[in-house]
Amino acid sequence: MNSITIGVLGATGLTGRHVVNYALEQGYNVQALVRNPSKIKIKNDKLKIVKGDFENVDALKETVHGANYVICCAGGTYGKDYDKGMMTRFIECLWPILDNELSLKAFLYQSVFFAPKPDGSNPMLLKLLAPTAAFFTGATEMLKDNTTVTKFMASNKKDSFDYIITRPGKLVDKKGSVSLVASSKPSFDAISFEDLGVFNVKTVVDETLYGSYPFVAVKK
Repeated sequence: MNSITIGVLGATGLTGRHVVNYALEQGYNVQALVRNPSKIKIKNDKLKIVKGDFENVDALKETVHGANYVICCAGGTYGKDYDKGMMTRFIECLWPILDNELSLKAFLYQSVFFAPKPDGSNPMLLKLLAPTAAFFTGATEMLKDNTTVTKFMASNKKDSFDYIITRPGKLVDKKGSVSLVASSKPSFDAISFEDLGVFNVKTVVDETLYGSYPFVAVKK
């Protein structure tokens, strides 16, 4: 484990901070991209903080340099203030950087619950609920953006690294207490950001999930 390095994008977000915490607890080296380094309160010799944003190519390169795995749990705000296409632009910028990093084994992208697979397929219930749910939660543009990201990643699959796109359901800010699993069926379980952070770290190293688009469910 001491030789494994994980790059984290969105490291100070609601999920990202738990990704960083758990990865360090497991003895991994962590390279975290942050706009404001003061938001990282952790002091750990295995933590490298990279100051920058998604438009800073040099910072992105530094964050993924030497990484075996990269986890992206970043996202925009709900509602009319969502920056249309922000994640698509970011992933398009990041993709060649990932492709050029010889150490990289897998990239995990945390998407949204209602986002379909690249071919547009989704369980019928989600197809029916998606437009209404996205409208009333202010997530219409976020859903469109993440749908485009999924299609882009599938259409630009690289031989140099694998990827996983996760689709967590209802997220709540509470103390983590349960184990989560990858599921082929949508789950309406409430999931804590802390448990999701742990799940992301465990999932990115699971080769059986590479190339998949799992929903996230509470382990029964």
